[in-house]
Amino acid sequence: MAEFAPDGSPVALYARFPPLGEPELIHAAVPEGSEILELGAGAGRITHALLALGHKVVAVDNSPEMLALVRGAETVLADMETLDLGRRFPVVVLASNFVNDPGRAERRAFLACCARHVAPTGQVLVQGFPRSWTPSTNWTEHGGVRLRIRHFERDGDLVTGEMEYVVDGEQLLHSFESRLLSDEERDADFAAVGLRRGRDLDDRGSWIEAVPVRS
Repeated sequence: MAEFAPDGSPVALYARFPPLGEPELIHAAVPEGSEILELGAGAGRITHALLALGHKVVAVDNSPEMLALVRGAETVLADMETLDLGRRFPVVVLASNFVNDPGRAERRAFLACCARHVAPTGQVLVQGFPRSWTPSTNWTEHGGVRLRIRHFERDGDLVTGEMEYVVDGEQLLHSFESRLLSDEERDADFAAVGLRRGRDLDDRGSWIEAVPVRS
């Protein structure tokens, strides 16, 4: 029987799914050898590549099955919303579109975790849906994993649907609900937790750097 993380993510999928350029993008955006707090690290898809690029990583996730697959990093089993390590980091990474949660309170709880763990002069690197993203049911393949949006519905900026993955011939399904945000809405979420937008890290506006607001 397939194991699933608390959010419904199939563990078998993330054990196999490769990084898609995220580690190199992060590496290029931060000082060499930076210590990185990676929130929602999962099975180490990005973690392991960051370690290979010379970074020390503290990997946080709320799935023990996911964290059991992480090698070489300090791991912390916790929910982001309540995490308080009592430490601050030069770099905090929040990937996997957590900032597109449909609930404003949930989005801001994730960003508040970033804000309370980033150093006053540090960087928060956040991944969200690209500005021009539209749902597609076409199949793609990465590292032997086939995936597509099996079906979806869109109501304004709210997208609900189901992802379909095929790993070693096994079908895995994962329901999702996400909100597509304007730049103004993203900026309001940042401001609510004491962060401000810095620069875009890619051409699609998917990765954004945020920095603490200085008093």
